[in-house]
Amino acid sequence: MTTRFFLVPPDTIAENLLLACTKAACAAADCASILVTESISPEAVQQLQSLGLAVILRDAEPRKVHHLKADGLQLSTLENLMDARKALKNENLGFLAGVSRHAAMEAADASVDYVAFNQTKQFQGEPIIGWWQDVTSLPAVAFDPVDGEQLSTLSPQKPDFIRPSDQMWQDEASARDVMTKLVAAMK
Repeated sequence: MTTRFFLVPPDTIAENLLLACTKAACAAADCASILVTESISPEAVQQLQSLGLAVILRDAEPRKVHHLKADGLQLSTLENLMDARKALKNENLGFLAGVSRHAAMEAADASVDYVAFNQTKQFQGEPIIGWWQDVTSLPAVAFDPVDGEQLSTLSPQKPDFIRPSDQMWQDEASARDVMTKLVAAMK
């Protein structure tokens, strides 16, 4: 399976800059999804989906996913996970586990579609994404931003999705440059 990109713009980015950078990134690389706040407009959701991206809302109410016609929801606390799964039968549901193996396993038990990890904040030396890939087939997102230099330690863990460096959100040229360098480093 080929690793794809999971885009995470800053919460405060202007919508026109978000769209411009995302278009440039999608033209340069295989981007799968984008994680946005619930303040995004329905028109922007449609434009992002037209680029082939799954639009995932961050820590929102499930009804907001339906209202915006987004593709899913990512939560960062376990307490609402089961309710979200019941409300989002056909949408993607992800969970940000950080570095907690226990939380990741609980999220898997709640039938999430993917688990995101803060792969640069390891405990006890064992790469958390590598561990996850050994214990389950549920997709893993390397949630900490990655540049080309970090791929040498991350790639052997075989993440399903990688979050590109936050530098990509400066402007279209930066987005294209970041993605082009990541794609070249992955070869």
